[in-house]
Amino acid sequence: MTVIHKEPIPFVDYYCACSSKKEKDSIQDPAITNTDIGSTLESTASLTARHLLSEQASNYLYPLSRLYFCEDCHQIRCPSCVQDEIVSYYCPNCLFEVPTASVKSEKNRCARNCFQCPICQNTLSVVTAHETSQMSTSSAGMGPYFLACNVCRWCSQEIDMTFEKPTSLALQLQKNEEALPDAKEFDHLKEHFEKCLRVNSPPPLPTSFLSFSSSAAFSKYMGSQFHHDAQFQQGKLDDITDYEPSMKIPDDDARLLDSMINLRSVDGISTLQQRTTQVHDQPYELSKVHPQRIHLAIKRSKRCRTCRHVLIKPEQKAQATRFKIKLVAMNYIPTITLVKLPRKNWPLKVGVPSQLVLKFINPLYEEMHITLATPQIRKGTGGEEISNEIKGKVTILSPHFTVGAYNETIEYDDEMYPGGRRNNGSYPSSTFPDGVYEKKNNYTSILVEVVPDSPGEFKFPLLVTYNYKSEENPMDISSGDIEVEDIEMDIDDGKKSGSIRMDDDKIKSYSFWCLVGLGPTE
Repeated sequence: MTVIHKEPIPFVDYYCACSSKKEKDSIQDPAITNTDIGSTLESTASLTARHLLSEQASNYLYPLSRLYFCEDCHQIRCPSCVQDEIVSYYCPNCLFEVPTASVKSEKNRCARNCFQCPICQNTLSVVTAHETSQMSTSSAGMGPYFLACNVCRWCSQEIDMTFEKPTSLALQLQKNEEALPDAKEFDHLKEHFEKCLRVNSPPPLPTSFLSFSSSAAFSKYMGSQFHHDAQFQQGKLDDITDYEPSMKIPDDDARLLDSMINLRSVDGISTLQQRTTQVHDQPYELSKVHPQRIHLAIKRSKRCRTCRHVLIKPEQKAQATRFKIKLVAMNYIPTITLVKLPRKNWPLKVGVPSQLVLKFINPLYEEMHITLATPQIRKGTGGEEISNEIKGKVTILSPHFTVGAYNETIEYDDEMYPGGRRNNGSYPSSTFPDGVYEKKNNYTSILVEVVPDSPGEFKFPLLVTYNYKSEENPMDISSGDIEVEDIEMDIDDGKKSGSIRMDDDKIKSYSFWCLVGLGPTE
């Protein structure tokens, strides 16, 4: 048996700072001195970058399509830091909305004529046993009826299951399920323990709960009440009788074992998927599988665990596919993709400089200014090597650049925008000293040069900081980003005249981490 080892593929994953809370708690520990706090704050970037390169970081790295953005917290939210809430129940076959009060009584299944084939798990149809070539009014009300599958040609007549009426088949099938010995025994067992729970339940609070003038009066009442009832609780516990089964279910394991030993063909044996659809008995014989009512589906809304702000809220109707609230991260932060340069060495080789392209797509309606940084991960004291470090050198040829605003018309009319300039790969990177490979519409591609120094998977953390000037436009989808006064930014004095002034109240800024993987290094 050969083991196939999958080589790592290039990727760009975004980091959700769920684990940063623990780091903040450690900084706020009173046992840490001021000197330790200063050193901790100085190495925050290095610690985050080293954490991204560790194996534990896979729990906090996600593709952009799986992330959300909270407008109140101004933070990226992953599936681990959001809470799901059920909006509605519905049948995925007939799209009938089921009230929440009826879900438990219907055992989380559709109460209409929606059944699942026990063989191929497709939807069954109701067919009459006296079908004629010509449809007539006399044959419309004739029976009996049975369930048939149009995919695998299975029908309920094979297991002697027929119905007198073509309606309310779910109710008839539910009665048959409740008549099984296993279901009756379970109901009897539940009734026995419900009596024990009622006997040993704590005393209810009085109706005049709010009439106590002080907490001392309430404590005095509850203390006397519990002391009075404690003398009878032990006696009630001792009076619980042992459970006696209402019926004895025959054990067919020996007979089933004999039939399996004498088996000559596996055609009559059910598969694992077929047995799991009938959980209460899980028959091994294919002749004992029965059609099941289709399970209900749900629509869920997602809420931020920190501020309880709703991130995703779909329409309640089962037929609707639109969302009332949809705060996904791809509408707030730039999309980063990897582009392979033509006529370049790939995969990477140790000691050989290689260039690649990082493409940034702006989803906002305003021009975006982006700053990139790769942290310097310090080695351990004494010269020892650290496993969580970049295996080579990374050089961003254009750490500061702008990305054009998004406009719906760019998908239909590209002539209204100036053409982008692009390096076709036959020219050296010095042809474009600013390091911009392509700039057009709402995306900008920059060049990145890497020099691996050891074999293995090459990946490096990247800190992305972007800012933009928010216009007072109701169509602005980015109105929930961080205000610039909430963060501290360092601005160099030697910036160009076209750069944004950070003292403007309308300037918003946001930063996030991502991990870029370039595949294996030979």
